[in-house]
Amino acid sequence: MSTRFLSTIVLPKPARRLVSPFSSQKKSIRYPTSTTRFASSLAAEQLQKHDDISSPGRPSLPFDISTPLTPAQTSRVVRHATLLALQNQISGWQIAVHIINSLNQPLLKEDPEKVASLPAITFDQPISPRLPSHALVHGLIRQRRLKRAVTLTLAMMHSGMHVRARTLNAVMQSLKPPHDPKPNVFKAKMPPHFRADPQSLSDLAGMAGSASTRLALEIFAVARKTGQGNMQGLLSTLIAICLINTEIILASFVFAMLVKEFYHPPPSREGDTTANTWNAEKYGPRSLVFLPQLYHFNDLIAPMKSYFRHVVTLHTASNEFDQETFEANLQALTILANLLDLRQLHLPLMSPLLTLMYKTPRTSSEVWVQNEAGNVQRVIAFQYFHDVLLRLIEFPPAPRLLEKKKQSRRAFTPPLVLESCNTLLHYALRHCHSPTLGNKVLVHLTKDRKLTPDKTTHNILLRSGTLLRDNDLASLALKAVVNSKAPKEKSGSQSKHNLEVVPSLRAMSQSKSEVGRHIASVVKTIHTINLGPATPSRQKKLNHAIYTLTTLIMHFCSTGHPHLVKPIIFALFPALDRDPSTPLSTHMIKRRRDIRHAARLGALPFAVLLNSLVKARAFSEARLLYNFAVAAERRSWFTSAPWTLSIEVYTIMLELCAAECGHAKRLDSIPAAVADRKPTDVRVKAVRMALRLFKRMNQLPYYAHNTMRRYGHLQDVHKLRFPKPDERYATALIRVLLILSGHVHPSTIAAPDIAVRHRRHRPHVQMKLSADAVAKMYKETQKKVTDDRRYLPSGWTRQLQFVARGIVNAGMDLPPALRHLFLGRYERAANPAHREKGLPLRVLPWAYPSERRENAWHPWVVPSLRTRGLAVRKMTRRQRARFCRTREM
Repeated sequence: MSTRFLSTIVLPKPARRLVSPFSSQKKSIRYPTSTTRFASSLAAEQLQKHDDISSPGRPSLPFDISTPLTPAQTSRVVRHATLLALQNQISGWQIAVHIINSLNQPLLKEDPEKVASLPAITFDQPISPRLPSHALVHGLIRQRRLKRAVTLTLAMMHSGMHVRARTLNAVMQSLKPPHDPKPNVFKAKMPPHFRADPQSLSDLAGMAGSASTRLALEIFAVARKTGQGNMQGLLSTLIAICLINTEIILASFVFAMLVKEFYHPPPSREGDTTANTWNAEKYGPRSLVFLPQLYHFNDLIAPMKSYFRHVVTLHTASNEFDQETFEANLQALTILANLLDLRQLHLPLMSPLLTLMYKTPRTSSEVWVQNEAGNVQRVIAFQYFHDVLLRLIEFPPAPRLLEKKKQSRRAFTPPLVLESCNTLLHYALRHCHSPTLGNKVLVHLTKDRKLTPDKTTHNILLRSGTLLRDNDLASLALKAVVNSKAPKEKSGSQSKHNLEVVPSLRAMSQSKSEVGRHIASVVKTIHTINLGPATPSRQKKLNHAIYTLTTLIMHFCSTGHPHLVKPIIFALFPALDRDPSTPLSTHMIKRRRDIRHAARLGALPFAVLLNSLVKARAFSEARLLYNFAVAAERRSWFTSAPWTLSIEVYTIMLELCAAECGHAKRLDSIPAAVADRKPTDVRVKAVRMALRLFKRMNQLPYYAHNTMRRYGHLQDVHKLRFPKPDERYATALIRVLLILSGHVHPSTIAAPDIAVRHRRHRPHVQMKLSADAVAKMYKETQKKVTDDRRYLPSGWTRQLQFVARGIVNAGMDLPPALRHLFLGRYERAANPAHREKGLPLRVLPWAYPSERRENAWHPWVVPSLRTRGLAVRKMTRRQRARFCRTREM
């Protein structure tokens, strides 16, 4: 079967139904007798009558027909005649079916008008139709007669014939639709005839909306019942067909049905509740039932993971959001979660499913769920997923009952492995904010399962303790991370020499602090892995080391020590610390080497390091690191794992630009002889940097696509995840634009008027605008625009108009203090009530209240939602002043 055929296959229109011989009571047609040695010649003469096959170049018969042939030789001759008949693209397949029907009981029956003119062929000895039938199946596939090929394959299996695994695979592969040149992985749909409780694979075939999915389900069901080979491969192809046809729900149903039938044999008779024996007539021999494997599970999880990663950047009123696709993915995920809830999921590694369940957006969408009694009901998907996770933490699978359940062949879920326990620990601390649940997971991990916590466990505890502001938990986790044994480094003398010449790393290794020495060992591990070849095992170790390093850095920043991060940057990237005595050529060689190594680290370390530098007000080092990160990003596009800088990096750099403008404001009050730089130069440099950031993020998809196409890496462009603006990015960008227009000072804050007398005097701070003042300004401007249509508010700029359009199109609102500028210019930005406002699809922790609570009101900030940390608001100026007075008393 040619590859070109597979890539250009087109399903035929529904034609006349081919009747199987097993559903008809008519007898097969009998023909006058003839000898076996004339079978092939008679077929050849008939073929020549309907199609000229006597031209040179035609294949000759493999045997001499003057002598009697054995049954095996006759079978090969009939196969040869079948191939000759199939060379006629119009009616050759009918002749081939007529030849094969003459061998034994007919596999397919055609109308008498089409075969009446063909001479009858009979044989004086039984001939096996297996070889000619396989040849006919492949011939029909090559002619794109897919429905007839599927019908013939089903008839072959129903007749008890063992179909070759390669033939079954060819039939299933031919049903796979061609991939779109621009595949849309975010599409799914509900089945047209959806049933929440299908009982068999035939029910799933009736639910299928695509013809190829329906035929693939029929082939898989019959092949499983008749005991065909390579069922695991057929299941993989069936899942791929369902996913390409956007019927992910059917793929999840097939997976769940195979698992349930393996552990719960259906009753032998309808309505029989006492016997629980296996119905071999309906489901095939019990020994042929199999369980799906881990790679089948990963094939189902991967598209849902990709979709939910994409949908959390949208809102319900966006043009890219499709409600049917969202509900279809939720229903498919619910089917797998229901297996886990009923303790029927047989795979020990369930971390991808657990992660996907607690990372679904908080919505009120409902799904169908089946309980233990077999009844189905509608529940809220978000609530159900978290209930399943909480029940799994409260009642984990007990390892002591495993052997009993194996003997009784009842449904069971294997005990949790270390990866699954770490995932549940992350959920208990970061999403439930419950140390009690986290303690239950740790007790099950150490006492029930007798497992040893690894570095991932310690990192989860350290980061969770930092975000939850639990100093005891963070201190214990930090001590465990520092005291953990470092992996043995298998590095040669050359790599050891390369690590010793780094001054910052040598200084950190000789530090008196245990944390500093541990960070130095982690950085050494990263350098050692980078010096070796890129292998999957090395990449896994590198990811663990990066996770540990970023966790420690974020802990330092959260505890008020961001200045400790500066030596880590020069130890991790030695090329950033250039020695003036080093020649430029030597420095460029080291820089290219470090860029090549940094491309393997990904985007996370750069976001964490830049955040630390900006908080430490190390602006020059942050600019240096950002340029290095851009070079590493571009270098990763020429590897098998390309990446792009996240939106947090651009937000951090915009905040850096705003901070530099504030520094320029302070330089205005310093004498020129004392100031290190001119305020104008600092302000212009910061604004130019902000505009370059804005331009680069908008043009990044086009630039990455053109670069990868030019250098022959366009096949990996789909792996890139381009940054999408969020509320924090929009706030930072508007702040810089307001500084550029001179509209507001960067250090403007929001505070109630009543708390003004309690605040301390701060130089270079512009007075805030209260909510009442903003509302009053908006009403006055609206009245002026209504009275005089030619009146336009002052303070508007083209850059602000361009940014406002992007913010509104992304589903966000403008800051309240800027909306009056767009009255008479852009009503969608001026009055959010005039446009359809959708709800943002964000991953919120389970501990957050059900009602959406926005952050504290600020006149110059885009309204946003809190998505991490504790579910508490920052104290207002009034609360802070009252708190200060209470402490003084």
